[in-house]
Amino acid sequence: MTTRLAALALSSAAVTSACVDVGQTPVDFPLYLVGTASEGEIAGRDGVTLELERAELAFGPFYLCAGANAGDLCEAARLEWLESTVLDVLDPNPRLAGQATGVSGPVNSYMFDLGISAQLAQNQPLVLPAAAELGGVSLVLEGRAFVDDQALNFSARVAAQQQEETELGIPVIRSTSEEPFGHEVEAGEAGLLVRFDASEWVTQIDFRRLLEASSCAIAGPVFACSEGLEQRCGDDGSVTAERDCSELGLPCVTGLGCTDTIEFQSDSQGHRAIRNQLTAGSRPSFRWGFRP
Repeated sequence: MTTRLAALALSSAAVTSACVDVGQTPVDFPLYLVGTASEGEIAGRDGVTLELERAELAFGPFYLCAGANAGDLCEAARLEWLESTVLDVLDPNPRLAGQATGVSGPVNSYMFDLGISAQLAQNQPLVLPAAAELGGVSLVLEGRAFVDDQALNFSARVAAQQQEETELGIPVIRSTSEEPFGHEVEAGEAGLLVRFDASEWVTQIDFRRLLEASSCAIAGPVFACSEGLEQRCGDDGSVTAERDCSELGLPCVTGLGCTDTIEFQSDSQGHRAIRNQLTAGSRPSFRWGFRP
C-alpha cells in the first residue's frame, strides 16, 4: 500500500472506530462506471465537427468526503475505493468497478485520480495498473475532425497527474464548493453510478489553426503548407522540396506536412485543450441508488 493510500486507510479506520459510538455503521456498496454513447457529430470550436472512435480512461482511486471541500488527504473521508480500472467512455453500458467501503453518514464532496497517483513520500507519481494498461497515461483518444471539406484524423495520450510544484499527495480531480453534490449514505446503500462524457474533452481543440497557410522561415518548422502543397524547409528558411498532399489524399498540416493522423504531443494546443477539459472542465455525473 502506498504512503497516501495507507494514510487514507488509517484515516478511514480511525473514522470507523471513532464513529461507532454515535450510531455510524460500516458500509460498503457497489461502484459502477459508465460512459456516454457518442450520438452523431460533436460540435467543436469555430464550426469544426468531430467524431470519436476511441476514448479509454484510467479511473481511480476514488474518495467520498464528509466535508464540503475535498481537502488535504481527505482526512474526513467516509468512503473510498482504492483500486483503478480502464473505462471505455464510449460504451453506454454500466459496469461494476468494485466495492466502495467506509462508514455511514453524509458525503458532501469527492475526489479521484485518473490512474496516476501523486505520493507525499516520492517526487514521481505512482502509475497504477489502469494507467499502466494504457501505456502510462490517463486517457487515450482517437477520432476525426471535419474542417470544411478536410477530414483530419487525430489521437492523443494524456497523463493527468499532480506535479511536484503543485500538490503532491492530493488527487488530481476534486469537487468544488459551487458544485452540487451531497448524499446521506446509509446501511444497505444501493450502488453509485459515475458517468463520464468524452465529447466534452475535445471541444476546445483549435483544428483550423492546424490547416492555416504557412511558409518556411529560419528556425521555423521542418514543414510548411501553401495551398495544399507540403514544403520542406531548409535551415536557412528556403524551400528544399515540395509535394501535393491532395494527390496523396491527405491534408497538409502546419508543421507536419502531408499527414494521415495528427498525434497531439504534450506541448501542443490540442493536448493542453484535452487535459484542461479533462481535469478542469465538466465533471462526471453521479447517480445514487443505482441498481443494474
